[in-house]
Amino acid sequence: MASTFSLFSPAELSFAQVPLVHASAATRPGDEAPLRVDGRTPLEYRQVLLETDVSRAQGALGSAQVTIQDAAGAGGGAYTQVWAGIRGEVDSISPNQQGGRIVIGLECAPTAQPSLEAELPQHLASILSTLFSPSSLPPAFLSQLIILPNARAWTLYLDVLILASDGGNVIDAAVIAARSALASARIPQTRTIGLEEDDKKETSTASGEGAGMTMDEGFSGLVKGGKGGSKAVDFELVDGGEMGVRLKGWQDLPVCITLNLIDQLPHLDATVLEESASTSRLIASYLPTGNLCGVTQIGEGEIEYARVMPLLTEAGKYALEMTKGLNSKLRDA
Repeated sequence: MASTFSLFSPAELSFAQVPLVHASAATRPGDEAPLRVDGRTPLEYRQVLLETDVSRAQGALGSAQVTIQDAAGAGGGAYTQVWAGIRGEVDSISPNQQGGRIVIGLECAPTAQPSLEAELPQHLASILSTLFSPSSLPPAFLSQLIILPNARAWTLYLDVLILASDGGNVIDAAVIAARSALASARIPQTRTIGLEEDDKKETSTASGEGAGMTMDEGFSGLVKGGKGGSKAVDFELVDGGEMGVRLKGWQDLPVCITLNLIDQLPHLDATVLEESASTSRLIASYLPTGNLCGVTQIGEGEIEYARVMPLLTEAGKYALEMTKGLNSKLRDA
């Protein structure tokens, strides 16, 4: 895709441009909602292009790519693009471990670095780690990754790559890409192999067949026990199960909304120019129920304490809309 990348960081943008953004955000009593440079209202998103299954890399369990394009004439064709992919490995787990793990990896392509704030990758990595931690994930989500109880489970590596950032709003784009990759991931099916205790003979039969053992097909690989009190000692991939199975509860994965405060007026989906004019940014994470599960502030500007909860409540409404839109798009992924 052809594009024009910014040669300057937000701090190096023309001082003549920044006041223009401040002026467009100024309001007076009785005024209608101000329009931004690209014609949007402060709480309006640009078109977000979401693609799934974009990786042809061997072993990729799921992938997604998000592109946010500036409106024609408003940003010179600038855009933000983030790719996310899922790969899996089977690891040993401790006896008390109740599920698998999700490990976050974040990289930035050289083409995205000129317009990317120096501290943003560090903030983004922290946000992603919190967003996909056990406390924020749906109940029993990670327990589906168990292959052999107390022995083996899948570890999912969620890799995020920032390809372009001169369209702004990298955090929201990265979270959408990561969430979509995880929601569309398909875990290879496995089945357990039991050891028949009465004659100590290892068996490998279909689920429900044969005396003395039970084999449960599916990526959870849970053994329910057989006549002879069989015990799972190993596992194998199911023939034809390479396509895998989606994790239950993917619809309940959290989302993230970034509020950019310009003259204390919140803006959603900010461009690079608007981000440079923002005194502070409030990044809020929400569950599909509307419950808040994380808040991060970026920037040196102060936010009045009395305004924090109203801002988070307003952001929660847009988070619910985003969740519905993403789930509708990912239903057939």
